[in-house]
Amino acid sequence: MKTHYKLFLITLFALQAGAAIGQAVKPTAKISGTVLDDKKQPLSYATVALLKAKDSSVVKGAITNEAGIYTFEHLNQGKYLVRVSTVGFLKAYSKPVTVSQENINMPAIQLTAGAKTLNAVSVTAAKPLIERKLDRMVMNVENSVLAAGNDAMEILERAPGVTVDKDDNISLNGKQGVTVMINDKPTHLSAAQLATLLHSTDGNNIQSVEVITNPSAKYDASGNSGIINIILKKNNSVGTNGSIVATGAIGIYPKGNTSISLNHKEGNLNFYGSYSIGSRERANNLYIDRIIDTSGKQTYFTQHTFMPSTNYNNTYRLGVDYDMGKKNTVGLLFSGYFNGENDNNVNNTVIGSQPGITDSLQNTTSTISQTYHNYEFDLNDKYHIDSLGQDISFDVDYTNFTNTNNAVYNNYYLFSNLTTEHPPLIQRNQSPSNIIINTEKVDYTLPFHKTMKFEAGLKSSYVKTDNNLQAQYQNGGGTFINDT
Repeated sequence: MKTHYKLFLITLFALQAGAAIGQAVKPTAKISGTVLDDKKQPLSYATVALLKAKDSSVVKGAITNEAGIYTFEHLNQGKYLVRVSTVGFLKAYSKPVTVSQENINMPAIQLTAGAKTLNAVSVTAAKPLIERKLDRMVMNVENSVLAAGNDAMEILERAPGVTVDKDDNISLNGKQGVTVMINDKPTHLSAAQLATLLHSTDGNNIQSVEVITNPSAKYDASGNSGIINIILKKNNSVGTNGSIVATGAIGIYPKGNTSISLNHKEGNLNFYGSYSIGSRERANNLYIDRIIDTSGKQTYFTQHTFMPSTNYNNTYRLGVDYDMGKKNTVGLLFSGYFNGENDNNVNNTVIGSQPGITDSLQNTTSTISQTYHNYEFDLNDKYHIDSLGQDISFDVDYTNFTNTNNAVYNNYYLFSNLTTEHPPLIQRNQSPSNIIINTEKVDYTLPFHKTMKFEAGLKSSYVKTDNNLQAQYQNGGGTFINDT
């Protein structure tokens, strides 16, 4: 009894220590408005950025529709301003506005046409933050303020139409089931594994994010909400160059990431590689009050679960490209990651026949250790047939995923005086899995017009999956046996 009493006191202390964190609430505020040209007509496809008023850092990006309207949804409370830019007009800013939980309709922003004559001309090549192309919107991350100090998941939160909730679930235009790709290749990951991969991808290694709301037949018919394609950097500068980037932050818990990238180009050969390592800690608090009515007899359950977790990540890329001519490039890429997560959860449930009355207690502690291993080989060849955009590409991929999940659950049942109601239930789950994916594909593109193109392709794939779930419990002798 003394052992369970000490465990119960430790549990209560841990629960009280974590209570200050609170449970995240999904933001509901929205900002919308209209952009006009110098003749007070609606201006479509203008680039709109929502900025924090205190430091002008980018929060989200959007594109105006045909009616010149833009919308930013799921906003946290704070003070913001709107910046608008497009070709042929000067940038314009709104006045700062304070957002709580209501919907705000901003005054129309009218742009002024740029100067038509210049005494001297200085041309600087700079991509806008948001570009609208024929079948997608592109957020240019490279050389923007978004790259520094943010990982891929934090950058996706700022992409047009993309929302990430407190559990790292990604939705596009309010719909879940989004297909996330990296360099035009599907990730083939669960939601939790994808979140770990994106948090381990340093923003400084990202060139752009493509948001494709209506995918063409070029892409696999999976997902019902569109595609997000993350394009990683590839340096083509002559000679040897590289960079080292270290980032860190601390709120309730710390997080940090360090990455190194190297590139060497000589003649027709280009070698490149990168490695990133990082870790982050976080915690969730879950509060649940339930009333169970059985034949007019009510039972009250008051539950609190404290769920701290530590994530660590290692990602790597090593590749070589060979220019066989001005129109043909052959590449070989080896990439992968080694990521993991450790959770130590504490759950305490108070059970009573009346509110505030404790008849019995259930205490559950769980330790969960998960690892995700992946490596991939990719052989690719792209041939540009002409300068009009007609091209054909070949890809051969081999991908291997090895994942483990080991969990131990300790369930204790106590009376209100902390004596044992019945012996504890100790459970253990082990679920290793291995997935092998082989794909071969060829794609052909023929542009007809700047607003029309023809695409065709062939693809074959082979997938082998091996999963093994072992559910066990501990008997009276302390030995784990299979729970049939």
